[in-house]
Amino acid sequence: MGKMKDFFKRKSIKTAFTISMLACIFSALLLSLALSNFCQWGQSRYYKKYQIQFGVSNPEMVIGFEKTEGNISYQTPLNLKDHFTRTDRTVYNILGFLSVGVYPICFIFCIAVTSVLFYKRQLQEPITILDHAAGKIAENNLDFKIIYDKEDELGKLCVSFEKMRQALQESNEEMWRQMEERKRLNAAFAHDLRTPLTVLKGQSELLRKYAPKMTAEKVSDTSKMMYRHIVRLEEYVQTMGELQRLEDIMIVRQPVTMDALCRQFRETGEAVCNGKVFFCEVIGDEHVDLNIDTTIVMRVFENLLANAVRFAKEKIKVLTKLQDGYLYLTVSDDGAGFAEKDLENATKPFYKTVRETDNEHFGMGLNICKILCEKHGGYIRLSNQDGAVITVAFRQ
Repeated sequence: MGKMKDFFKRKSIKTAFTISMLACIFSALLLSLALSNFCQWGQSRYYKKYQIQFGVSNPEMVIGFEKTEGNISYQTPLNLKDHFTRTDRTVYNILGFLSVGVYPICFIFCIAVTSVLFYKRQLQEPITILDHAAGKIAENNLDFKIIYDKEDELGKLCVSFEKMRQALQESNEEMWRQMEERKRLNAAFAHDLRTPLTVLKGQSELLRKYAPKMTAEKVSDTSKMMYRHIVRLEEYVQTMGELQRLEDIMIVRQPVTMDALCRQFRETGEAVCNGKVFFCEVIGDEHVDLNIDTTIVMRVFENLLANAVRFAKEKIKVLTKLQDGYLYLTVSDDGAGFAEKDLENATKPFYKTVRETDNEHFGMGLNICKILCEKHGGYIRLSNQDGAVITVAFRQ
């Protein structure tokens, strides 16, 4: 029985149905022949009963007896069936009918039984699974798995349903992630706007009250300060606009070799490093083929490189490798490294690390890298090892 189940498990529905129908026809034919022969045997038993009674050895033999009407004498033929009792004649006729009628009856019965068994063994479980899955998806509940171990057409359909469920779940998770990211971004943006707005409000109030009494130099200094904060507000707005556009970026993967990509890294690094030592190395085969969005990868690299240049003392090192379907890019510097707080928060929007002392930067570089890496199916990791180490991964 187990081998039979395994056999049907590996067969397509079409093949299993064909085999089931052939077995059905064969079984119906055997059953029909057996029952038909049984009915004919029953009829012969009744014939023999009356043959013995009337002393006739041949059931087809005509038995005659004299009958006289007037001066004419003749023989009347005797049929054994005419001498059956009413009950025996009824049973005999029923058996005669059944000897022929069992054929359609047996075929209908076998087809019905085969249909029920085929449905229960081949169709009921996957249909129930798919119906349950469709109901869960309609309720927007994707926290389940579709498991069906047969390899037939419905098994493939269950696999496709599971892939669709996973895609919907990933899409929902990405949507929730973006919504949470946007909430954090808006909160950080609102928080960072308070300082320039407070300054502008205070300076405008100062000018409104004391402008007639202030010297021209003081008025000029105040207006310059207000102008700087207005420019800063404009830059904040531009940064927010850029972040909104990042969410809409589409990844366009194109083939490129590792050595061609590293050549771009070296050219950019040598141009940006401003006299600091720049070192770029490929771990593994330099001529391996990649399938990535080079524009996205270069944008992330330029952000990481600019970050490293700001904090490096003398040396910046870049390592690249292809492993398990991911392109890994590591940028490290010999600066002070990340503080413990920075390791957890540096990729958040508008976050400034402990080692940043200037106000020229908004703390968006690593956040932009994080968004772009996740768009490319990868991630970003921060650590310390003789300075800051940032590793990003891009899925091919």
